[in-house]
Amino acid sequence: MKTPQQGAATSVFAATSPLLADIGGVYLKDNDVSPLDTPRPIDFGAEQDIPPDVVPHAVDPESAQRLWELSERLLQA
Repeated sequence: MKTPQQGAATSVFAATSPLLADIGGVYLKDNDVSPLDTPRPIDFGAEQDIPPDVVPHAVDPESAQRLWELSERLLQA
């Protein structure tokens, strides 16, 4: 279990870290980029090696699309 602050830390890191300015499509965990067996950005449409501790819904393309659409609707509200 994490505190609310600990739970939010990686999202804050993703939103504010200059270390991530020129990269995208990576999986973040515990305020860092989680290494993959074969380092490469996550491509939602391709097969790839995903770390064993990554839950399937975190890289599910349908979930990503639903989140994107919801985010767009919320920003327009």
